[in-house]
Order: sequence, then structure tokens, then C-alpha cells
Amino acid sequence: MTAIVAIYPKFQAIDSSGAPLSGGLLYTYSAGTTTPKTSYTTPAAATANSNPVVLDSRGEADVWLDTGNYKFKLTDSSQVEIWTVDNIAGA
Repeated sequence: MTAIVAIYPKFQAIDSSGAPLSGGLLYTYSAGTTTPKTSYTTPAAATANSNPVVLDSRGEADVWLDTGNYKFKLTDSSQVEIWTVDNIAGA
């Protein structure tokens, strides 16, 4: 199995003031659903991310996608939704 990166070289999110979304949460689902879908920490797809993926102090995470489409939901650390994007193409 080979995965592709969600955003190269790292997924990064910012808050409404343009600061890194430290501790933000990225939920990954199968497109069109709320069924969790695995993302990975490397392109080899050997290690799954937690779901949600917890963003570091720079608002970043390694997010590599498997085959099929995804839906992403981004929240702050208090789980307040920032955005949802559906039909993100995987590998």
C-alpha cells in the first residue's frame, strides 16, 4: 500500500487571526459520511494517525491519505468546528 500526502510537506492549519492552530483536531472520514477513515504518518502507510489527528504547536501534522475520497473536519482544541471539506482525493 502507498499513501499520498494531504498537503505537502505537512498539513498545517491556522486560526482566524492567522496564528498556528496549536492543539487543533483534524478528523478524517470517508467522503460523504461521518465514518472515520484512516490517515497515516508516512507514505508507506505503516502507522495510522490518531483520529482525530492532533496538531502540534505549529498547527502541523504528517497526514498521508489512502485510496478513495476523504472528508476532513477541522476543529480547535475545544472541538469548535472551523471548517469541513468533503471529497478530498486520496491515493
